[in-house]
Amino acid sequence: MKQKNVFYISNINFVDGEDAIDKLDLSFIPAMSRRKLSKVDKLALSVMQSAYNGGDIEIVFASQYGELDRLNKIISQYQQDNEVSPITFGGSVHNSVAGQFSLLNKIYKAYNALASGENTFSAGLLESFMCAKKGEVLFCFADSYKEIIACAFLVSEVNRDGSLKLFLNTGNSALQPSKNEFYDFKRLIEGYSDSFVSNDSLFTVTRSI
Repeated sequence: MKQKNVFYISNINFVDGEDAIDKLDLSFIPAMSRRKLSKVDKLALSVMQSAYNGGDIEIVFASQYGELDRLNKIISQYQQDNEVSPITFGGSVHNSVAGQFSLLNKIYKAYNALASGENTFSAGLLESFMCAKKGEVLFCFADSYKEIIACAFLVSEVNRDGSLKLFLNTGNSALQPSKNEFYDFKRLIEGYSDSFVSNDSLFTVTRSI
């Protein structure tokens, strides 16, 4: 049975492309910490900070590949030296960047970090919509393995100035499923398409006209 829910998103920030990392504003991060950041850390922290309005807020972070570069480094270290750097290991966990952002901004509410293969973006988006039933949520998606892509925005059931109204339609969709969730959702937000269908066709998001 299909159900329709209304949500509002605001403070939308998308970045993509090989040169995106060089253009990120990371000035809010202490210099010593910036030197330790991975590519996906930089992407996620920058877009999250741009979307963040302050205050205590729940976070949903989604990444298909996460800290894959760090994991490969850990494997190489172990194979060569039979030991692993504690610092490298600490930054390799999937929820690392959400934890870093929480510490930087003194956020005490829960955060979720998830990965779901090619459905990762839509899984994070759906999780954000569901969490928004309890209050405003900061959603972030970032990846740096096959391509440099990231986005962040606030999700709420409350209409605020400048918010974009979205309809979430749950249930199997007859429309063509997304082939690249990140870019297909970006096209919806920018007004180049009428709907976004999750990779598994389990839900559809449409804009208010």
